[in-house]
Parts: sequence; structure tokens; C-alpha cells
Amino acid sequence: MTRSSWLTGALLAGLFFALHLPFLPPSLEDLDSINFALGVRDYDVSLHQPHPPGYPLFILAAKLLHAIGLSEVHALSVLSVLGGALGVFGCIALFRALDASYVGSGLSRTSGVTTWLAVVLVLTCPLYWITAARPLSDAAGLAAALAVQALIATASSVNAIALAAACAGFALGIRSQIVWLTLPLLVLAIVRLPRPDKWAGLVRVPAAFVAGALIWGIPLLIVSGPVTYLRTFWNQGAEDLTGVAMLATTHTVSLAIQTLQDQLISPWGYWQTGALVVILAILGFVQMSWRDRPALLTLIACFGPYMVFDLLFQEAITTRYALPLVIPIAFLLVRGASLLHRNLAVVTTIAIAAASVVVNDATAYGYAQMPAPAFRMLGDMHTARLAEGHQPVLAMHRNQYFSMRRPIQWFGHEMPKLAANLPAPPKHEWLEAVKYWNSGGRGPVWFIADPLRSDLALIRGSHRPVLYRWPFRFKMMVGGARPNELDWHVFEEPDWYLGEGWALTPETAGVAGEDHRGPGYGAIHGWIRRSSMPLTVMIGGRNLAPNGQPAHLRVAVEGRDVEDLVVVPGFFLAITPGSRLSETSGYAELTVESDSPQVAIEQFDAQPAGRVVYGFGDGWNELEYNPATGELWRWSTDRSAIRVRSEGHSVALALRGEIEEATSSHVVIRAGNAVAAAFDVGRTFSRTVLIPAAALPGPENTITIESSAWYVPAEKRWRSRDRRRLGLKLFECAVTPAS
Repeated sequence: MTRSSWLTGALLAGLFFALHLPFLPPSLEDLDSINFALGVRDYDVSLHQPHPPGYPLFILAAKLLHAIGLSEVHALSVLSVLGGALGVFGCIALFRALDASYVGSGLSRTSGVTTWLAVVLVLTCPLYWITAARPLSDAAGLAAALAVQALIATASSVNAIALAAACAGFALGIRSQIVWLTLPLLVLAIVRLPRPDKWAGLVRVPAAFVAGALIWGIPLLIVSGPVTYLRTFWNQGAEDLTGVAMLATTHTVSLAIQTLQDQLISPWGYWQTGALVVILAILGFVQMSWRDRPALLTLIACFGPYMVFDLLFQEAITTRYALPLVIPIAFLLVRGASLLHRNLAVVTTIAIAAASVVVNDATAYGYAQMPAPAFRMLGDMHTARLAEGHQPVLAMHRNQYFSMRRPIQWFGHEMPKLAANLPAPPKHEWLEAVKYWNSGGRGPVWFIADPLRSDLALIRGSHRPVLYRWPFRFKMMVGGARPNELDWHVFEEPDWYLGEGWALTPETAGVAGEDHRGPGYGAIHGWIRRSSMPLTVMIGGRNLAPNGQPAHLRVAVEGRDVEDLVVVPGFFLAITPGSRLSETSGYAELTVESDSPQVAIEQFDAQPAGRVVYGFGDGWNELEYNPATGELWRWSTDRSAIRVRSEGHSVALALRGEIEEATSSHVVIRAGNAVAAAFDVGRTFSRTVLIPAAALPGPENTITIESSAWYVPAEKRWRSRDRRRLGLKLFECAVTPAS
């Protein structure tokens, strides 16, 4: 590299470093970062402090920064930022080596345009920018790998290659994935040696690699104990290959598409930017295979094996694993754009960099302004514990049950003292809370919930959950973080809770189906908090019998029948008031049973007189669910009715949703036959309609939602057989007392 290149690189690196310092994270944010921080505090690989293979050089550097006064979080983050900044020099050296034999399409070796444009793309790439701020080893490891790759690519003798091999082995102490980025290139370098030097290369290069690794490997084994370390390393490897959706074990087209999207497109923020980047990179690959095959072979040796490893054996949703792939994609992008025209390469780089800066600015600011979701929640739990003084029972979904162990350990004595920590059996976590209440437990249950799950619809509490989310739009920049976003539910004597066999959401319906539980397989049970007031029970669902056979449904509270229905195929809804309970404390048991296994209970509520009770009646479609986002919605038709017992209250009808196959819809809300509101909505909307008590005079009334825009999917999409009428897609449709 020339002096001017060094100076320009130093300027870019210094600017990168300076712009990151104001945006260091205020907390740890991933299991790996917590493991690293625990390792800085007390290094012990057998306790996964950090996790195997141990990262001894990375931890040693972080310990040095911690020793001069930085917190564990900031020591790790500053080290990561420094790695991202130093990566500039590795990129420059590697790209110049790749460009050394290339003259064509108006981009010559002397101009160096390819190198600098590619470096700018790498530095501004959102994944590179954000990952460099995270308290992880990815950015530092990539910087080391790039430096070693540049050494190997420019080595012209056995001694030079052996030196580079020693550096490669040594760099594994920073991050083990470096082996995929350096070892294949070392093999290629040996193959390219003159024949008289090949045998010397085959002996000296591997020996140098092993010697470099032993510099940190021997102290690591001494500190950890050889047997203990190998056992921990083996167990970690087995865990990494189980319970993870990867292409090597799950051969589906949908996972392949998702993997390619997460690893190749998501790193660039906007999907449009990512798609353009990939297209131009493919064009660059074609261009290099035509005009510059030696450089292409070097590039493939640098990143091809890692790309195969990443796509096949690493969890696609963890986007930071794609960080090394940013380097070759940026280089190929510039080559592809330059094939069309040199100026196009410049314009394209500026446009992509500008789009990336927009993503970087929004994401970095949000990332730095508050702690990660799990640590915000733990802080709120600590405050709640101090304020209320009781010992809660902790329950979690299974994913959180495992991912929250390290944050709770890190939180230490600030974590509230718990009365119990409930188990988390897969798909049945809510049942542990049911067992707790049925055994007489009456303490508050703190449930740490996965936002993608919907089984807590089987518990009706009085508090709305607290939602903990990343405060930025481009969440794929921290994709795969564990723990990720969370919901905190506090259940203090819930109004009611339900056992197995209920189908209130698509998730619980699926679990009931897998377990062969439901009112047709035997009575299903629920428990309702007792009150001195008469009880109103709302129950609804579907008879899914395909042969038109009606079914009988029996609902009983405390062994006494409150409803005996004959339900024909299709939807049904019953609201039954007036049931008095024998006692006024504790919980009364409710049972529902049917003579048909095709009956599913999809709606339920039970409230004492004086409270609003409602259910979805005629004109509604079933509840639907997106497992990727956790969103639940229900489609109305052109005219959909909500049956309400308002108990003398004025009520508020809250609507939030969207429409499809139209740009607007005229919506009319009726209370009985009277128009309560009429308005136009666009593709997305959120409205609240107040309905006075005078408009709901009877014991039970009907609120009707009419939509001028509706469609039948089978009439719009040639592959669809869906004959339903779809009006408003409602993510929220709730009736609450307004007075």
C-alpha cells in the first residue's frame, strides 16, 4: 500500500471510529455478549464464560480495556468498534491485491477506483456499521481475517506464506470462524507455489499455522484443564447443531429462500437496496469469471467456504453471521456496475451508501438510546419488586426459559427474589401457571412471553402486558439476538384461566389438535374467579363437521348446566347471563363437552354482572395468525355483527386494521338499527367509536360493522379457492366500557 493509501485509510478508519463512540450500547444484548462480559469478569470456559472455543485473545484485549476503567459492556463495544475501523486497512489491502491483475472496463489498477468504492460500500453497509457497535467478537474477528487474507494474497514465497499461516493460527484466538476465511486461501497459496517449493510449503505452512494456534491454545488448555475444555467444546458443538433451523438439517424451499434473504439481502437494510446489491454482485461474478479468473479464484478461496458454511450450518435469522459476506459482495458489486460503465459504478456506490447511511443513522441512534429489551424488562422488574414488596412466581415461554438464564445471572442481586420459577414444557407453558393456581397459589405470576406466541389468550388478567421492543425499524440488524423482544405479563388473580383443549387462537387450536384434546374428546376445563354477582358466560366456536351433522354442546359451572346447545356446522355464539355461584371466593370450575370431536371452542369470556361481555357473531371469519410476526387478525365481511351485553355502560369500539384489493372503504358502525358512526378509511386505519348507553337499551344488543370494500379471493387470484368475503382485516376489534 502507498503512503497516500495508508493516509486515506487512516482517515476513513478514524472517522468510522469517531462516529461510533457516541452510539455505544448502554447494556449487553445477546447471550454471546453476556458470555463475553462474564469472561471479562471471571474467565472460565467450562462455565461458558465465554462459550467455547474460548476467544482468549479477544477476552484478553477486553480485560485490558476493562482494567483502565471501561465497563465490561463498553470494553467489548470499543474493541468491536476498533475492529470495524481496522477492517478498513484489511479491505484496502485485499481489494488492491484482487485488483492487481485487472485492467478493463475503464477501471485500471492505477486508478484504484474499484478498491475505494468497495471500501466505502463495506464501511457504510448497515450490517457492518451496526455490528461494529455491538459487544461481540464479529467485527474484531473479521478485521483479523481480512489482514491475514491480505498477507496470504500478497505472499510470494514459502516464508511469506508460512508467516501468514502463523498469523492465521494466532488469529483464531480472536474468533474461531477465521479458519473458514483463511485456511482455504492458504491451500490455494500452496497450490500456486512453483513446483520446487510445493513440498516445502506443504510442510512449513501447516506447521506455522499450528504453531500460531498453540501460542494461545496451550495457555487456554492450562487455564481450563484439557479434559474439561474438550468436554465443554464437544457439548457446545452438539448444541450448535440441534434445535436450530439450518439448511443442512431442514431441506425446505421456504427455509432456503429465507436463508438467502436473511444472509444476502437483509444486511443492506432496505430490501430494494439488498436486491440491487445482489443483482450487481452476480453480474460482477460473471464479469470476473470472464475477464479476471485468477482474482475470482482468490476471492472464492477467501469467502466461498465460509459462505457455504454460513448458508448450510448457521441459523439464518442471525444476520451477523453474514458479516464476512459483505466484503466479497461489495467488491463484486463494483465490478458488476463497472462492467456497464465506470460512472455507473460511482453513481451506484453513492446511491447505495446514501441509503445505507439512512439505515445506519436511525438504527444506531435507537440502539444506543436505551438498554436491550431483556435488560429494560429486568430493570422494570427490579423497580416493581421494590415498590410492591412481594415475591412473584416467574413463568416463561420455553425460548425465554433458556435465553433469559444468562441475563438473570448477569443482573445478579438486583433480580427480585422469586417465590418459584415454573417449568416451561414446550407448547404447554401456560399449563404450569394453571397448575400453580389450581394448587392454591395466589401470588402474582410474572410471565415472560414470546411476542410470537398467543397461548396466553387462555388467561384473562386485569393488566395489559408491557411490551419490550427494539427502538428502531431495521430489526434485522440485530436479527437472532437472544433474548430478543419480550412481553411481560403480570397476572394477579386472573378473571379466568383455561386448561387444555381450547382453540381461542390458531396456536392453541393447533396444540389441542396435536394433543387430541377438545370438548369432543372429553370435557375441557376452565376456572372462573368467583363473585357475589351473577355470572355471564360467553362461548363461541365452530362445528367443523363436513357432513352437515349437528352437534350437542354442554356448558356447566360447578357441575350445573348453564347452556345446552345444538350447533349446526359453521360458527356459533351463545351469551348466557344469570348463573350464580355457590361461593364468593376462589375459583369455580367450568366444563365444556360435546358429542362431536369436530367442535372447536374459539371464543370465551366469563364476567360478573355489571361488566361488558361481547362476542363475534354473524358475518365474521375465523381468527388468523402470522407465526413470523405474531400478529393475530380477524376478517370481517361486508356486514359483521358483534353481540354485546353492555350492562348500562357506554362503550368504545376500537378498530385497527387494513384493507386489501382497494384503496379505501366506507365504514358504517350501527348500534342496533341506528348509525353510530360513518367514516372512510384508507389501506391502514385506526379508529375508536364511542357508543352511548342510550343506543344500547336492551340486555343484549348488536353492534354492526359494514364495509363498502370487500372481495372474494378466489375471484381475484387465479390460484386461490378461498370463497370467503373479506372486508376489513382487523388486528384489533375490542369493545370496552367508556363510562
